[in-house]
Amino acid sequence: MYTGISNLASNMQMARANNQTRLALNTAGQEVASGRKSDLLAATGGDFGPLFAIERTLVQLDMRAQNIKNAAAKAAASQLNMENIQTTLANYGTDLLGAVGIDSQPQAFSIANSARGALDRMVSALNTQYGGQSLFAGANIDGPAVVDGATMYADITALTLAAPDSVTAIAAIDDYFFNPAGGFATSGFTGSTLDAPGAEVANGEVVNYSLRGDDLSIRQALRNVAMAAVAANGDHGGSNFDGMNMLREAALGSISTQGGLTSLREGLGHVEQQIDTAAARNLAESSTYEINRNAILAADPYEAATRFQALEGQMEAIYLMTSRLSNMRLQNYLR
Repeated sequence: MYTGISNLASNMQMARANNQTRLALNTAGQEVASGRKSDLLAATGGDFGPLFAIERTLVQLDMRAQNIKNAAAKAAASQLNMENIQTTLANYGTDLLGAVGIDSQPQAFSIANSARGALDRMVSALNTQYGGQSLFAGANIDGPAVVDGATMYADITALTLAAPDSVTAIAAIDDYFFNPAGGFATSGFTGSTLDAPGAEVANGEVVNYSLRGDDLSIRQALRNVAMAAVAANGDHGGSNFDGMNMLREAALGSISTQGGLTSLREGLGHVEQQIDTAAARNLAESSTYEINRNAILAADPYEAATRFQALEGQMEAIYLMTSRLSNMRLQNYLR
């Protein structure tokens, strides 16, 4: 017995087969292109909990990676500016000490003429920002660490202009920088006495990468350069002999301060190493979770490509059959 099928029913069957094959072909193509399974329900066995937990952890690790990257950049910028301060002070102090060592006033005062500019450079380094946040202002990350060089020097000379000798002038400068109630503490340092917030590099592990502009070694560096500038510009009431005494004190101070600045930079270097270690650890942890996620979602590229080729051949066969069926008419048979 043979049961006939109408042309309409036959066309509907071919159209349905065409749509189903096209959808399957698109799915296989997406899996080949993305490397991901398209059916998440089947991939997770109906339990999305483990996959969501992995995704949430990866987001957290990515946010932590950004924090670590930002902390590393800030620490590197702080290190660079500390290097500028130390290099300026080292070169300046060595040259000045050589001049005062041979008691050459012309040479000593000639070298000290650059002290005013050196003070501006140090102040500029302390007021450096990264990403709109101050590096040396402590918790006051939105503002400068210290007043500008012109204001600081004006506050210092207001104390030294009436000093009758080098002893009084040196004491006035020391009072400005080291007295807890002195000018630097009350108006020169505009940052916070609290450290800037650290960066979380792991669960419960926070690194503090910032330095403050009111650190003792930094104040000593500023003191020595400011003292040389006061002596060179004659912004005191003493004689040239007093000026030479001030230059000698500034030169010796510049050399002795190097140890403190080096210690600051060494501490910052240890923090940089800690940040690098945390970055590597965070990357390894992210890679592990990526592997776990791929184990759930990744499609077999060979299987997907093989399925795509098979469906492509099936689609071509459907097109061929549809074309031939459309030409099967009674009048063509009767010819």
